[in-house]
Amino acid sequence: MTAIYRYRQERRFAKPPAVIWAFVSDTARLWEYNGLEPYRFEERADAQGRIRRFVRGKVGPLSARWEEDFGEWQENHRFSQVRNYRNGPMRRWEWACEVIAESEGCRLIVTGMAEPAGLLGFVGKYTGIFEAEFGKAAAGIERIIRESDGTALVPGWSAKDLVAPAARPRLDALGTELAQDQASHGLAPNLIDYLRHGPVVDLRSMRPMALARLWAVPPDHAVELFLAAARKGIVAMGWDLLCPRCRGAKSQVSRLQDLPKGAHCASCNVDYERNFNRNVELTFHPESWIRPLPDGEMCMLGPGSARHIKFQGEVVERSAKAFDLSLAPGSYRFRTVEAGAEADCDIGADGVIPKLVARDREILLEGSSDANELAIRNESDRPLVFVVENRNWVKDALTGERVIAMPAFRRLCPEQLLRPGDNAEISWIAIMFTDLKGSTELYDALGDAPAYNLVRDHFSFISDRVQRNHGFVVKTVGDAVMAAFSRSDYAVRAALAIQDDVASFYSSRGGDSNAMPIVLKLGLHAGPCIAVTTGDVLDYFGATVNIAARLEHQCHGGEVIVSDAVAREAKTAAMLADRTQIEETAMLRGVSAPIRFLRIAVGADHVRPAP
Repeated sequence: MTAIYRYRQERRFAKPPAVIWAFVSDTARLWEYNGLEPYRFEERADAQGRIRRFVRGKVGPLSARWEEDFGEWQENHRFSQVRNYRNGPMRRWEWACEVIAESEGCRLIVTGMAEPAGLLGFVGKYTGIFEAEFGKAAAGIERIIRESDGTALVPGWSAKDLVAPAARPRLDALGTELAQDQASHGLAPNLIDYLRHGPVVDLRSMRPMALARLWAVPPDHAVELFLAAARKGIVAMGWDLLCPRCRGAKSQVSRLQDLPKGAHCASCNVDYERNFNRNVELTFHPESWIRPLPDGEMCMLGPGSARHIKFQGEVVERSAKAFDLSLAPGSYRFRTVEAGAEADCDIGADGVIPKLVARDREILLEGSSDANELAIRNESDRPLVFVVENRNWVKDALTGERVIAMPAFRRLCPEQLLRPGDNAEISWIAIMFTDLKGSTELYDALGDAPAYNLVRDHFSFISDRVQRNHGFVVKTVGDAVMAAFSRSDYAVRAALAIQDDVASFYSSRGGDSNAMPIVLKLGLHAGPCIAVTTGDVLDYFGATVNIAARLEHQCHGGEVIVSDAVAREAKTAAMLADRTQIEETAMLRGVSAPIRFLRIAVGADHVRPAP
């Protein structure tokens, strides 16, 4: 008769289930917190196409091999994990945590099971080793919850400086340099402290957008901090090519030009292609001289490392099962861990979830489940692990398209380029073209040297207004300037500043603003384009760029031409509300359909008085 050891512990907390869930489900953090060593694993597909995960690690001081399931969880409610050992003191290990809402807070139930194997296993059971190990894991959960009420920035924050003593003077010096860089936005101490005291689980893939929320600072400030730190050799870049299903980084390179066009995800058994706005993410990690991070994994895609997955559970073949699940309003994807079909659905304010059906290798959404319930019917001839994931995973991701369009990236990381002949799809960017009107007459009126100096200085004048408004100059061609912005309102603000200030710019050079020979034409448009490397810089091409250039040709000078796509955005419309506007439509060369645009007058005489 097998002497199975069973563990159970209950605790009550004066916190809602969602708060406690964030800690108990973070299995990678708990693994590190309890001083356990990282492990290595291999994923292989079986004859049915199901992925199996084989692990090499340790059970206490003993080396062990085991097969680990994918785990099951319902967000804010329950998760469980099972391991079947190939050697060592156990045959099977089970672990589960359940969070139950109560009138004041919630109750946490932790259960476990260990099936001993061999003499060591029976010794472990009867000498209390199994009980101690399960108790250690449960104590780790309680400690993390308790620390959340303290001053620690993140759970697992160390009071000790974890940087090697020999590296501390160098880190101090670089931290001082970083603090003097305007791109750090006063956040250098935050980053240096994070590198000194943060747990490994948080340092492996630092996400600036998530840290911006933690530090309560604008996202762009956090991104620029990390780009500046990378340039100074404090952190290293990691360009991650994420699987579109599980969001795991299946390929990571340090240089943009080395990013492959596709990869294979062994977890999902699928091949996938690169898409800069959907599955390319830039993350950061400490340079190895600061904090060398251990190899191996501390969690194989559990609920804590896959927060976008709200539900994961197995339903055996030709059966039905219901699960407790509450989903916030939003867009969700329903699929299986096994490679196959998927279906998307928006969940409304009522929280009603459609019934999930697997039939003939298809995923179908039929009818509705009961309130706070997910009903699943597996009509296939094999067991399937079903998944419900939030499609808004990108909110904390510094996607490739976002960072490539940032002025700070162009300024601080000029060596990060696409491969020649390669391109990145950018879903939205605002493009501005400027040009001097009558440059030939300008040279005749002023003479070659004065006119050349004026043209040169006007480039600096435009660049200054562009950079002040979060844009960057892509290139200059003759007397023309091409600039790009991540938001349309930034582009419009820059264009208005250029036209409003051009007279004072000329006057500051000793010229007569009433007889000003310099007249600027400006055109703006926004939309998708592609980024490519030309002449060792990132450049932009496509219909959006062409239309912006053609709109500049529509400008008579001393005004701003804004496409309808830019003008109808709410922030842009508010900015232009007090400006004299003339709406026009024109056929542009090389564009098949007529383009609507606004002709915006500039200068004090063309600002409408407040009502």
